[in-house]
Amino acid sequence: MKLLILIPVHNEAMNLPAVVAEVSQHWPDLEILVTDDASSDATGQVLAELPVRWLRLSEHLGLGGAMRAGLRYARLLGHDSVVRVDGDGQHRPDQIVRLLQPIREGRADAVQGSRYSGATGYASQGVRRLGQRLLGLLLSALLRQPVTDPTSGFWAFGPRAVQLLADHHPTGYPEPELLLLLKRNRLAVTEVPIEMRGRLSGRSSLTAFRAGLALARVLLAIAIVPLRAPVEAPVRE
Repeated sequence: MKLLILIPVHNEAMNLPAVVAEVSQHWPDLEILVTDDASSDATGQVLAELPVRWLRLSEHLGLGGAMRAGLRYARLLGHDSVVRVDGDGQHRPDQIVRLLQPIREGRADAVQGSRYSGATGYASQGVRRLGQRLLGLLLSALLRQPVTDPTSGFWAFGPRAVQLLADHHPTGYPEPELLLLLKRNRLAVTEVPIEMRGRLSGRSSLTAFRAGLALARVLLAIAIVPLRAPVEAPVRE
């Protein structure tokens, strides 16, 4: 596996140095790519001083757009596998090995880390957790497999997933739609228990209003994605 660590960011200047340092500490031989989604804070200046490759988008495209740009770059450089690590510090680099194991064993094309399938640590509370539970139950029924943490952004993508998502990664807040897209295109998806923590500093961009829009988008995707023709992808060996 030629592996790339992909860190999509928007206004994470305060957290990014610590995130990059921790990833480098645990995975010193891996290349790191940061995709800056047109941040309005000092993220650009911070990136110039970090030992990473980076892309800066000229306009704000959202998380899905930043991921698509990063995956295209990974494909261009010949990386056949990608791990997404968010720039807020919630994703622990020491957990990456758990994400990679099903891909290395040939059991999955994409792996999502779940806080709620046996691991301990940081977890959402209140209304947000209730929404996650309801969404997880709905997706579990549609996909016919357990989905316990549908909004988790801690992912590993194998070769077939990288090829598909470089051109077709969902935009906006994409995680639930991503699950539907991968399964619709006959890619093997699984989840593994991982440990997360709260963001290092700052506030999440997922406000209540944006969460409502994201939920509406997911409900629309549930109706539309199964009707789409599968995207041509390499045959799994």
